[in-house]
Amino acid sequence: MHPIIELKNKIVLVTGATGGLGENICLALAAQGAIPVMHYHSNDQKASELLKKIADLGIESICLKADIRVESEVQNMIKEIKAKFGRIDCLVNNAGVLSRGFLAMQSLEGYKDVVDINLFGNFLVLKHVSQLMIGQKSGTIVNMSSAAGMGGLKGQSVYSSTKGALNSLTIVLAKEMADFNVRVNAVAPGFIASGMLEKPTRQDEKHKEVIPLKRFGEASEVSSVVLFLLSGASSYMTGQVLVIDGGLLIA
Repeated sequence: MHPIIELKNKIVLVTGATGGLGENICLALAAQGAIPVMHYHSNDQKASELLKKIADLGIESICLKADIRVESEVQNMIKEIKAKFGRIDCLVNNAGVLSRGFLAMQSLEGYKDVVDINLFGNFLVLKHVSQLMIGQKSGTIVNMSSAAGMGGLKGQSVYSSTKGALNSLTIVLAKEMADFNVRVNAVAPGFIASGMLEKPTRQDEKHKEVIPLKRFGEASEVSSVVLFLLSGASSYMTGQVLVIDGGLLIA
């Protein structure tokens, strides 16, 4: 019997849920009967709207506000989820920020700001969710990386370096967590027409010319891969970084 994407009643923590990709992932999870627990940093209105959209799909869930750069706030978020649901079955480590600019013009403060969220923040979420999953002896984790972390993109030195580090972290964590029946993978989207690319620059549009599929991707095309990695359909996969870029890296 072929495995299918079955996520009904799974408790899935999605960080950065109010972003374009985060929202799409949450809605896709709810449509499958999963319970997306939605983390956000500052956009209270968007969080409230998303919670209503999830409720309209017949799923009762919660939104949790936290700064993932602060360890105590991450710990409190995990405690609150455990108190309400008793467990975390899956994590979609999606929170992140995009930075543009040539390395020679990049300030140290600006570099640190991106590293604080894309690397240190993601590390803290991974650390405390992993501790819970070790106790459960089960779980699946998907890190949101980027094609920029695989091949590097001109003008995105900071962003590319943080995503490259996240790819390495994914592989190491997959090795460490395998004994506890926890799988860890990542997805690496290219140019996706939502969220960070909601308002593409002229340089972004130029990339479309060299993408073999000649278009930007859709958020749903990323969400479908995320759901695949969270489900039993990918039960023999761990430590992988799946690229979703329309062929950008092979162009």
